[in-house]
Amino acid sequence: MTDSRRAPRYLGLDLAWAPRNSSGGAVLVPRENGVELVAASSLRAHEDILAWIARSRARRAPTVLAVNAPIIVENTGGRRPCDELIARHFAEHHVDDYQVNTVNASHPRTISRALQRMGFDPDPTAAGDRVVETYNQPTQILLFELERPIRLKSGPMGARKDAVARFRETLVEMLSDADPALLPSPALDALVEADLPSSNGSRVGELEERLEAVLCAYTAAYLDLRGPEACAFLGDLQDGYVLLPTTRHRV
Repeated sequence: MTDSRRAPRYLGLDLAWAPRNSSGGAVLVPRENGVELVAASSLRAHEDILAWIARSRARRAPTVLAVNAPIIVENTGGRRPCDELIARHFAEHHVDDYQVNTVNASHPRTISRALQRMGFDPDPTAAGDRVVETYNQPTQILLFELERPIRLKSGPMGARKDAVARFRETLVEMLSDADPALLPSPALDALVEADLPSSNGSRVGELEERLEAVLCAYTAAYLDLRGPEACAFLGDLQDGYVLLPTTRHRV
């Protein structure tokens, strides 16, 4: 059994682009046969996010944090070269096309700089604690084998609930036999079994964020356990990048 005191931690952060909006966090740990979700949280203020990361990171082993939001943003207008690459590679799959710059991504950029002060290196190939930018919609295309992503957080409430139900079912089905495998756990059961019909808008939103964070945390685990060479790296460390897992199984 893995020694939890010396095991790496894989964190996922579904980060809001505006500080007034909530975010989701998830923590995966390695086990003998895969990775296990041990916690999923709803996060509020800037300080809440950083405190959660400080509490959740490993103490005697590296931590990999994958963020579903921009972390390297230097352009003052338009969009980054890596966003152009995402559009080029995934347009046929109807992945949302974002304009990422210092004006509209100031909050994620601020969080990223705080994380780097905490010792997280944005280089995916670095040793020690790392923070990487990912994008869950293309990740769904690659890992869930979908023609288009399951869109959370948009549309009328009935459609949102249907999307949540489909997303969590697909997440468990497709990743339970992936490499690494997402193992059953009480924390995962709580997300899968959360009551949707009686949930109001805020509860549905929190569930969406936590589920997105689980997929981010899985990307962090994938990077560490399968290595940077198994990932797609679109962009660069100067102007920004997006890191994506590529295949559910080793070829």
